[in-house]
Amino acid sequence: MPLPDRLRWNPRVRKGALLARATLSPWGLAAGGTLAGIGLASGVGLPFVIAAGAVAWLTSVVLHLRDPELVRSLMAPEFDRDLSVLDEQHRGYMTAALAARDRFEAAVADLPGKDQFGGMRARVTEALRRMYDSVVWTQRADRFLTTVDAAALERRLRAAGNTPVAEELREQLEEIEHIRARRQETVSQLSATVAGIETLAVKMGGLALETAAPGRYGVSTAEVRRLRQELDTYVDALAEVERTLPATIPEEA
Repeated sequence: MPLPDRLRWNPRVRKGALLARATLSPWGLAAGGTLAGIGLASGVGLPFVIAAGAVAWLTSVVLHLRDPELVRSLMAPEFDRDLSVLDEQHRGYMTAALAARDRFEAAVADLPGKDQFGGMRARVTEALRRMYDSVVWTQRADRFLTTVDAAALERRLRAAGNTPVAEELREQLEEIEHIRARRQETVSQLSATVAGIETLAVKMGGLALETAAPGRYGVSTAEVRRLRQELDTYVDALAEVERTLPATIPEEA
């Protein structure tokens, strides 16, 4: 049964899973189990079993936390935004992006020389954070647009004729249409970013298969640079959206 979103993509849960893998290795469990079995067979009792568990844990720590890749994973920045502020419709944008991020990271983990992609993982996290800001704005815009009746404003505009009231109504309609247009642009950019991360995950998976073939021993610097440029395109576009959205609609709307 899949975990709920608030647990599956909670940064503490993700870090906890990494730490669990770091501190619960088969070798550590085997060492602890062996010692516990010896203790029970010899009648030493509970204190020895507890000590055996401690030995198992320490063995795992020594074996795993010496791995630089694992340490970097534990220290890496996480997507740490609160999904609970999003309603079901708008949360879907983020859960799709987070699922794509997970596939991307899984593909990178299978690549020889995966340490080359540490910067890309951080860049994906940055893209997710920028996406979140855009999704929050989109939710705010949608809520605002449900409060306005553009058709009623148009009827009032036609009835107002050539008066100061008509000019004010015209400005309101123009602002509403501007918000609608920006909302659609933002949604398109969100979808493009999710698709971009998905595409990178697929490409990473393809590279992992290629490098497993005879005669291939890693990923070239040129390939890493090309993939990084693709990711930068999506992040930069989101940065532009993020700069312009706050002025489009008030925070309290």
